[in-house]
Amino acid sequence: MDDASKPKVLFVADSHFHLRPDAAERERLSHFLDLLRLAQRADALVLLGDIFDFWFDYPHFRLKGYEEILNVLDEVKNAGTTIHFVGGNHDIWAASYFRDRFGVTGDGLPLTLDAGGLRVRLVHGDGIIGKDLLYSSFRATVRNKVGIFLAKSLHPEILFALSTWLSGKSRSATRDEATTMIEKARAWLSKQQDPDWDLLVLGHVHHPFQLEHQGRTMAALGGWLGIGSFKVDLAM
Repeated sequence: MDDASKPKVLFVADSHFHLRPDAAERERLSHFLDLLRLAQRADALVLLGDIFDFWFDYPHFRLKGYEEILNVLDEVKNAGTTIHFVGGNHDIWAASYFRDRFGVTGDGLPLTLDAGGLRVRLVHGDGIIGKDLLYSSFRATVRNKVGIFLAKSLHPEILFALSTWLSGKSRSATRDEATTMIEKARAWLSKQQDPDWDLLVLGHVHHPFQLEHQGRTMAALGGWLGIGSFKVDLAM
C-alpha cells in the first residue's frame, strides 16, 4: 500500500452460500474462506449482505449450517480486525447473532464509517435500484417486525422452503440487465442532494461498477456466484 496510515478495508457481498452446499459450491466456498483469511491483515472486513442465502434465528436456536464461514470469521475477529455487517434481503436476520458473536455494531441496517477522513456509506443495495412487485413484497416481509413475527410461527423447514422459493436462484446479471442497472444507479446518484457521504458501497446487484457524480463515488461489488469478486480498497 502506498500510504500505510490509511485504513485497509476489505468488502465482500452476495456469496449466497446455502445451508447444504453441493460440490460446485464447496469449491467457491474454499476460495471464499481464503479471501476471508486475508482480512486478518486488514483493519476492517465489511460484509455487505447476502453472504448467506438463508438465515433465520428462532428464539432458542439457529438453523444448522455455515460453521466453516463462522469459524473463519472467529479467526478474523481474534486477529483484531473489526467486522461490520450490513444485512441483505437473504440474511438480515443474522444481525443479532453477528453482534453477539463477532461484536459488530448496529442492527444490520445501513451505516456510515469514517475511514481515514473518508465518509463511507455502507448499504446492501436492495431498494436503491427498482425490482418487481414480488421481490418488493419479499423485501418488505423480511425487514419488518410483523414479517419476523409471522416467520417465527412457522416450522423451520417450512420457512426454509418458503424463503428458497421466494428468493429464487441468485445469478449474475446479463449484459442487458447490467446496462439497465447502471442507468438506474446513475439516475439515483444524480438525485442525491449533498449526501453525508463521500463513497457509497453496495452489493445486491451482482455486477461491479463505479460511478462518479459531483465529487462522490458509488461503487457496486460483484457477487461471489462464481470464483471471484470485486473490492474497494480505501488505502489505494
